[in-house]
Order: sequence, then structure tokens, then C-alpha cells
Amino acid sequence: MAVVNIVLLSVQAWTGDVANLFASFPSGPVNGMSQFFGALSSSGPGPITLWHAVEGILIVLISVGIAFAAFARTGSRNVRIVAILGLFFVLAAALGGYDFVLSGFLNNGNSAQMGGAFIGAYAMSFMVLYYTK
Repeated sequence: MAVVNIVLLSVQAWTGDVANLFASFPSGPVNGMSQFFGALSSSGPGPITLWHAVEGILIVLISVGIAFAAFARTGSRNVRIVAILGLFFVLAAALGGYDFVLSGFLNNGNSAQMGGAFIGAYAMSFMVLYYTK
């Protein structure tokens, strides 16, 4: 699961950079989940931003699985700590992305939160591999 998570996080970084540099976001507020995916699908280029969000949901689910597996399959405190930290960073990135969309794509602090938390999630995913060797 950790290897799959690292691959997905790598693609997530690429789609996030493409969206950050080239997306034309719709104007106006986004009110809740009912408009969330509609706003993402109407922003360009193509379906990149929508894929970025869907992949983010997959990463959250895999990170939860990694955290559960760390507690169910190993007694290593180090694996458990970095798995929980990885989940924390993934959730922080997801929250930043969700808040960025709800701000009408205007709050760049939320966008920065996604990028900063991604670095932590990426590092913790590698640390899970390191400690499970």
C-alpha cells in the first residue's frame, strides 16, 4: 500500500502543479459538496483538476489503510508513528484543497496548505517503507 500511495502522491503532485499553473478557475462561491465536483470539472485544463480531487480521495483512503495496517500488522512504534503522521499530512492537504475550492479558488493560503502538507505526506510514505524493511 505504501508503494501505491507514493505513486499516487507523485501523480497528485504533477496534477496539482498543472492545475496551479494552467487552470482557469470559475468565478463565484462554491457552496458545499453539491457544487464541489461541478466547480472542479468546469475548471481547466481538461479533467485534470477533477482527477486531482478524485485521486486525493483515493490517497486519503489508502492512507487510512496504511495507518490501520501499521497497528494491525506490526508492533513497530516507528512504523505506527510515521503512518499516523502520513495520514495527518494527507488529511491536512485534503482539508486545504476542500477549503480552496469552497473559497471560490481565491484563498491561496489553502493552496499552499495542500503543497506543504503534500511534502510531509510524501516523506512519511517513504519513512513507512524505510521502517518496514
